[in-house]
Amino acid sequence: MGFFSDQKHEQTLLELEGRLASASAENRQLQARLDAAEELVRHQDEDRDLLLKALNQLRPGMEPWDLAEALMGICFKPLGLASFFVARARWEEDLLEFVLYHEGGKIRSHPSRPLSARAGLSERVLTEGHSIYIRTLEEGKAVGSLLTAAEEATGLIPHSWYGVPLGWGLRPSGLVSFQSFQPDAFSDHRRQVMDGLAALLSTCWQGESGT
Repeated sequence: MGFFSDQKHEQTLLELEGRLASASAENRQLQARLDAAEELVRHQDEDRDLLLKALNQLRPGMEPWDLAEALMGICFKPLGLASFFVARARWEEDLLEFVLYHEGGKIRSHPSRPLSARAGLSERVLTEGHSIYIRTLEEGKAVGSLLTAAEEATGLIPHSWYGVPLGWGLRPSGLVSFQSFQPDAFSDHRRQVMDGLAALLSTCWQGESGT
């Protein structure tokens, strides 16, 4: 009887260990789901705050530089950006003018260039009239992304690039570009938030005389 009793005891212990391992695995899965839900809520709260700040700070009649600087201050850190710029399209003068350009950790002077040259992604956004999302550096090079002088000098080159036209129709009034050092940094939801920020900037931009 002792032999069979010990065997049954060992079988019971094995069953308990199996149940414990299964319960632990389920607990890890539940914790992972909880962490993912908390992260989603955190991002949603951040996105809501971004849009509320933009609504409060961007106003029609503000100068283009002030609008661009305000938007950069609102979204640069929360979106984890590496670079950011706002450019104005002067179609009649065939000119792409960079109102504000931040890269390499500071605001820089970026020279204007002819729109008709269609030199890079910015011109594609404007001529095609819709947003363009580049997920990796390799993808950017394949579609004609250009390195700036600062990027070549510092080696600080963004991998994700999202450009959104300002305004609608065949001739947008400009564009805003969000860039990150991380590949595929902007989720679908985050890009929707960026679209909303750009739309608000565009509305205020249209109210500025001379654009």
